[in-house]
Parts: sequence; C-alpha cells; structure tokens
Amino acid sequence: MTSTSVSLTPSGEPLRLKSCADFSARLDSAIAEASPSQILGLAVINLQRNDRIASLISDAHARHIEDRIWLSLKPILRSSDQLIFVSGNECWLMMPGLAAPALAMLAVHRILTVLEAPLPMNHGSVYFSPCIGIVCAPMHGLNALTMLRLADNAQKKAMQEHQKFSFLSGDINANLLPENLPKLVAEVIDANALQVVYQPKVNLATMRVQSVEALVRWPSDHAEYIPVNVLIDTVERCGLVEALTLQVLSTVLRESSLWKDLGIDLLIWVNLSAGLLSQPHLVATLAHKMALWMSSPSNIGLEITESALIEDVGQTTEVLFELKKLGFHLSIDDFGTGYSSFAYLRRFPIDELKIDKMFVQGMTESIQDRQIVKSIIDLAHNFGLPVVAEGVEEEATLNALKALGCEQIQGFYFAKPMPANELIPWCHAFHQAQHS
Repeated sequence: MTSTSVSLTPSGEPLRLKSCADFSARLDSAIAEASPSQILGLAVINLQRNDRIASLISDAHARHIEDRIWLSLKPILRSSDQLIFVSGNECWLMMPGLAAPALAMLAVHRILTVLEAPLPMNHGSVYFSPCIGIVCAPMHGLNALTMLRLADNAQKKAMQEHQKFSFLSGDINANLLPENLPKLVAEVIDANALQVVYQPKVNLATMRVQSVEALVRWPSDHAEYIPVNVLIDTVERCGLVEALTLQVLSTVLRESSLWKDLGIDLLIWVNLSAGLLSQPHLVATLAHKMALWMSSPSNIGLEITESALIEDVGQTTEVLFELKKLGFHLSIDDFGTGYSSFAYLRRFPIDELKIDKMFVQGMTESIQDRQIVKSIIDLAHNFGLPVVAEGVEEEATLNALKALGCEQIQGFYFAKPMPANELIPWCHAFHQAQHS
C-alpha cells in the first residue's frame, strides 16, 4: 500500500507488549490524545483455538503459537499499533491515530482474514474461530479499564450472537448500561461526585481565551461507565435536571473563585435545559445560589438550546428577561437546528449565537453547510450579536470561519475539555505561545 493512501500499514513495525500494566498505561495515554480526527480503536480478540488444551499443558507450545500469530499479524498492522497476548486464547490490539472509526472496522476484517486461515505447525495445523469486540475513543469519561471492559462486552455480545465481531456504538452502549441506572445517577448526584470539565472559547481577533464552557462528566473512577449523552437523558427523564444544574453551578463557582485568587477572571458558560426554563422558581433559585457563593451573575453565562426557546415563547421570554436583569449572560446554543431562528430571535435578550457543530464541521466540504454558517453569521451581525462556532477541529475550518467574520471558536483545534486544575496552566501557555 502506498504512503499516500489511508494506510493501515505504514512503514515501521507494530509493537508487541509483554505487560498488561504497560498496555493499560499506554492505552490511558492514547485515550487522552484521541480526538474526532484522531480516533483510537481497541479490539479484544478471542482466538477460540482448537489447540487450547495443548497450550495449557505446554508453555513452550503456547509461546510458539503466540509467536506465529504475531508474525502473521505484523504485516497488516501499522507501526503505531500495539498488541499484547493476555492469555493463550485472547489478545488486545490498540490502534491509535485512525482518521475514522471505519478504519478500525477495516483492520478487524483484515485480522479476521489472517486468523481464519489455518496456521501450519510441525504436527498439523491450528485452526481459529476468532471473535472480536471493538470500541473507539474519544468517548467522554473513558479510561483504559473502562475501554477494555466495553470492548470485552462487545466481544462477548458477538460470541453470544454467533457473530465474528461486534462494534460498540452509542446504541450498543445503551444496551450495556446497568439496570439500576436511574438509582445510580441519583446516588452520584447526591454524593456530589459528578465531574466538571471546561472547554475554552477563543476570540479570533485577539487570540485569547474569552470564556469557557462548563461540561458535566460521569466520574472517571466510578465502577460503572455512563456516557455523557446517557447521563443527560437519564437526568431529564428522572426529574434530576435541577439537582444536576445546581451541582454544576456550585462546582463552577467554587473552582472559579480559586481562579480569581490567581488573577484569572473568566466568564463561564453553563448549560440550561428546557425543563428548567419551565420551572416558575428558576430565577429565584439561581439568584439564591449566586448569593450563597457571594458571586455576581455577570460571571456566569447561560446557554439555552434553540429548541428549548420555543416550547412556551411567552414564559421563556419572561424568564430570559428576568435572568438578564439579574446580570447573567445569555446564549442560544445549537443555533440553526431549531425553528425559531428568524421568527423569535429579536424577542430574546441574547448576548451571542452559537452555531451547531453539525454545520461547522461540514462547511469545508459542503457548499450548503458553508452557506448556512454564512447566513447565521450575517443574521447575528445584523442583530448586533457575536457568533461562536463550536466543533472546530481543523485549520481549514478555522480559516473559513475567520473569513466569514466569526468572532469566537470552540473545539478540539485548540483544546479538549479539561479539568479545572489543568485549565489555568493551559490558558497561560496558550496566551504566551500566541503572543510571544
């Protein structure tokens, strides 16, 4: 395969590891480096060999088989791939830096082709009936142990269904969730154990961090793994939205107070759900929370999804004006995906518009998406509003947005969401690099 193609076999050799602890540590590092444009694939491969008894009896035979399997797989693996045999019948394969999840599937098909061929030995051939579970990162709240467990669950699912492989997608995640999910979520919220991470919004004119968005995450050290979309869905279905929002706000106010002691004063955006907008005591509750922390509402921005604004336009308008009167900044999130874009925009006391990432990420390839982004930016500017583009991952996208007059960007191009203790050092390093 030539180096100009989307290659699974570039020059160099893949790495065979000997220690599970080493593999786990490397997997944690790879998870931290994963992004939507640099996918990490993990495969748990059950070999289902016909010589398992012989391998159990003879260590030398087992090692010889592993060596032969490794020699068979090496030519189809990339130099960045890493594999470990964890038992005589199972191995794990780490595949970092994939351009898309589909490449993990392509790699699995190639592995199946190799393993399904008889392996010639001195005293006959060894036959395999491989069964593979695959999972990809980035996935919020993921660590090495969780990723391995999910890939193992996918492998077991494939075996139960008599399939050669199973790819763990969001839908499959939902099927693997614990039965007591609502109770589990309620307990984590009651224990104040949810984690909050922050993603910077960068001003393109000044190349400085103008604000950050607070995002909730399932605790990474919890025995169970709950994807963030499932967490939010469960919270909304079980009436836990207010408890979640107040916990996030408390965390934000506590951590931002420490930042101020360091001379850092950042506007922090917090997501406000549609369910909260309909609650009559919302304004009083938020005002009370700010008073408890002796913090000004002007330090906090509230992001409201566009679709939430039109559920009850009259009440929503009243609530937004009350929040604005208190001093909160207000933003319409996911703009362009709902129905209120033109009809109601002038009615709301909004400080900025945020373009949904589905349009942003497609704008360099799709004329239609680029036109939508341009129209939203022009519309916002006609109302005197700045624009934030979310989901920016590539320089070409950033340059296109800059050319269209977009004021701020948010996305993996500059930074992933990060915990509070990493944010301030990152901001200092970013500003120094941009203005040195």
